This record gives sequence, C-alpha cells and structure tokens, in this order.
Amino acid sequence: MARRSAEKYPGQRNKEKRDLFSHFRLRVIEDLYRRRFFESFGNRCFKCGMPEKLAQEIGAPPHLCIDHHIPMALGGHLVPGNLVSLCRACNGLKLDRDPTEFYTAEELERLQPLLASQQELFRFSLDWDKWSKDRERYLLDLGVDQHTVHLALHDEYYAGYVGAGTEQCGVTITLDERILRELAGKE
Repeated sequence: MARRSAEKYPGQRNKEKRDLFSHFRLRVIEDLYRRRFFESFGNRCFKCGMPEKLAQEIGAPPHLCIDHHIPMALGGHLVPGNLVSLCRACNGLKLDRDPTEFYTAEELERLQPLLASQQELFRFSLDWDKWSKDRERYLLDLGVDQHTVHLALHDEYYAGYVGAGTEQCGVTITLDERILRELAGKE
C-alpha cells in the first residue's frame, strides 16, 4: 500500500489548492501564474532537476506539482513562501518529511530566495476597470500569449473561456395591444 501524506483536517489539502489560486478569478490568469511559478524553478523539479519538457517529449503527463515545503503534517500550508516545484516521484519520496531531512544544506540554501520571491509572484488583484474596458488588452498586458487570449475570448470549448464581453444583454417586453389601448384611454 502506498504511503500518503497526513492531513490534519479532511479536505484541507483540496481547500488550500483552491484558495492558492482563487484570487486570480479567471482560469486563463490562474494558468499564467501557475506557469510563472514553475518558470521560477526553471520548469524542473527542484530536487532531482528533471525538466518538465522531458516528460512532455516522452509523452508522459505533466510531472511537476506544487509541493508544501513544510508539510501539512508539520503545520505547513499551501501558501506563497512554502511552495516548491517537485516532480511526482520526488514529491512521493518527501511526503511528510521535514525539509532538513529531505534536502541537503546546499539545496535548502538555494531554495530560500525562491521561497522569498513567492509573495511578489502571487501578489495579484484583478483590475476590474481595465478588464471591463478591454479584456484582450488586459490579458495581453498581463503576459498571456496572443493565441491563448484568442481562445479565452472566442472559443467557448476552451477550458479558460471567458468570452469577449461584447455580448449584448437586455430584456424584451411584449405588451398586449389591448392593454396599451386601455392605458392610452385612461390618460
């Protein structure tokens, strides 16, 4: 039987995963910042160095995951400053081990600036004014690539679809002519 990481409260892990990215509001922006997180680790596992690209080349599913630096079982939470890019294999080896038991002293030293930079990386607040004025320009200015912006705004089958925001919304009221005549006669 495979070992699993301890969870103090049932559902806590999933709640923390949702909370970590919920302030990005839109899937297309969440995906952008998730990519930026992995880019900060060079798109590779921090422990073994296996690049994500290699997994893609051999046809494997994405192998990188966001791990708790200090495990939940030891009081850690899935929050900026406690996030590490690990491959699934290394994540399975680490589980609930204290970072000092899993990483070398040199690895821990290299990891500190990456952990410290996460507060800035995850500092984001959707600018509703810019979003309302020009969705395409706003997404491009954030750094979403043109192709993904097009999908997000125009392809309703795209997972991050939000629409172009140009859809008309209105109400049609149909009145019975008899009622209109009665109202006109009462004036």
